[in-house]
Amino acid sequence: MKLFLGLVKYGTISKKKNVFWETQLFASIREFKDGITFFEFKINLDRFKSEHTPSFQIELTILNIYNHLWIYQNNFNEYE
Repeated sequence: MKLFLGLVKYGTISKKKNVFWETQLFASIREFKDGITFFEFKINLDRFKSEHTPSFQIELTILNIYNHLWIYQNNFNEYE
């Protein structure tokens, strides 16, 4: 099985508050001959104010297939 990026989409939730979302679905993380991730699940809520935070993330990996949802506020200011 070749490594595959899967379906990648992103967009804007609120332009006024600079809130964005990104998702990556059905991405292969490695070949089975290199090892198998049977099941991994992560949920992360980061409230620290920085460049791409506060943010909320959900990651799910089943049999080397990675799925990810990320909602974040972009606080990047290039003039600081």
